[in-house]
Amino acid sequence: MGNPKNLERAGYKDKGGNIAYDPEFECTGGSSDPNDRQCPYETKESDAMGLETTGWDGRLMHLNMPSFRDPLCPRTLKYLFTKAKRPNDIRVRVLQQNMADDDDCLETYCKMMAQLREETGGGDTSKGGPAGEDCPHRDQIFVHPISAKDAAGPTYARGLIGQDMHAAYAKNEISPQDFCMSTDSHMDFEPEWDEKMVNMWDQAKNEYAVLSTYVANIDQLGQNLNGVRTTATKCARNLVKPKLTNAVWGAGLSFSKCHAELKVPVDPHTPGIFDGEEFNRAARFFTYGYDVYTPNRTSFMTITDLNTIQRHRLGGTGNLGKRTYKMHTTD
Repeated sequence: MGNPKNLERAGYKDKGGNIAYDPEFECTGGSSDPNDRQCPYETKESDAMGLETTGWDGRLMHLNMPSFRDPLCPRTLKYLFTKAKRPNDIRVRVLQQNMADDDDCLETYCKMMAQLREETGGGDTSKGGPAGEDCPHRDQIFVHPISAKDAAGPTYARGLIGQDMHAAYAKNEISPQDFCMSTDSHMDFEPEWDEKMVNMWDQAKNEYAVLSTYVANIDQLGQNLNGVRTTATKCARNLVKPKLTNAVWGAGLSFSKCHAELKVPVDPHTPGIFDGEEFNRAARFFTYGYDVYTPNRTSFMTITDLNTIQRHRLGGTGNLGKRTYKMHTTD
């Protein structure tokens, strides 16, 4: 977009880099002819499989989380359960790519929850669960372990999780009307993040909506900055609801009905791909009829400096300079 001609074609000329957005554009495409009006496909009773067309009563929420030698994976599990409004309705699938001496994500999470119970005296999930309970929500966490030596990049890892999802669907453990979210293994969440994500998805009024963006840094947790990043160089500000931005998909946050994940699995045939996975995913969603929206708020953030994770992966060595890898947080 740095080329002046590209900027002019994109509508930025003499506008200070800002373009006003009218939500009605999603239905009209800019046309004033009523015959051209065609809004996104809103959920109908016949689609909802006997459930309400909005909200998530009767639905589960499935989180897909690849983890490559990530020491923050256990903390992410702790945060997502202790800060959820409905922790009993959450299911997590972790593709754990570890070496033999790495801490196991699930077992370390259980130790963290035991420590939390000791500090608080126990109670609900936010206090580590009832006193005497071994490990709250353990049976809601599925870990698929492979050796880190067999890792082949993020799309390969997400593809394996996709296979696990299809296996769970075959066993009636996932409904197409459940909610699915893909994220990373180094995240923090705001209180009631699960309810907030569902309510925001409902605002799109589109059964085929996929909410996705690059999540912000942990220092923005709990703040409403009225800006959501849409690509490496753009952001949307002051949105009153999710904005239709097809093909702008980010791996840090992808939230939809589960039929999207079941119908449009991650391409597993791209080993070693990092830059480029998001274009691939966006194109696959679009060609299957799904619409990618930029959320008007993000409810989880990314946590720590990249050097922390990289030093662990490299056995205590490695310095990547000023790049940061912060925890994703949801508000």
